Amino acid sequence: MLRFGPSGNNARFALLLVTIAGTVLLCAVLKAQEIKDQKFMVKTLSPLSASTNQKGDVFTLEVLEPGEFKGKMIEAEVLKAKASGKVKGKSELSFKFRSLVLPDRQIPIEADLVGVSNSKGVQNVDEEGHVIGKSSKKRDVATTAVATGLGALIGGLAGGGSGAAKGAAIGAAIGLTIAFSTKGEDIEFAPGSVFELRVTSQPEKQETSK
Repeated sequence: MLRFGPSGNNARFALLLVTIAGTVLLCAVLKAQEIKDQKFMVKTLSPLSASTNQKGDVFTLEVLEPGEFKGKMIEAEVLKAKASGKVKGKSELSFKFRSLVLPDRQIPIEADLVGVSNSKGVQNVDEEGHVIGKSSKKRDVATTAVATGLGALIGGLAGGGSGAAKGAAIGAAIGLTIAFSTKGEDIEFAPGSVFELRVTSQPEKQETSK
């Protein structure tokens, strides 16, 4: 039993113990929230398209899996949005996932797109039924081409492929960019579309004093 004498030594000692215990607990929590190439299933909460979105738009996706982050949000940012408005034109949409939002903080992330299903649950197509091909290069540009009509895949990584595949890569190396391209009027994902990701947390930026 602690006795608080005039000197307050016992009180200071108790405060020190509480501080140490709190620090250990905080370190354990931060360690537990480190994410390395972990599978995430997320769903869009708002429409995402080349015709309605603009560069700089921030949109959120709700985490469905894994269980420890279920219901939390992931923030993403549009890097490029260009709808051709023509059947024979070329539409482009690229974005990056940037953070996992927790109640007390945001964890910077890098996320690679593994798979996608539209709001109807159909895999590897957007809302218009355009087939989606996926390819990526870690820490570079992940380039995805969307073809018009089933099986008409056009695209690949920058510098790869030939013919119609050339030029399908969009953007520059900004973290890990997810890019879609199609010969058609638009690229569209309705609310409820599901993306499968591989997520890795990144070091948090530290404030430096001048």
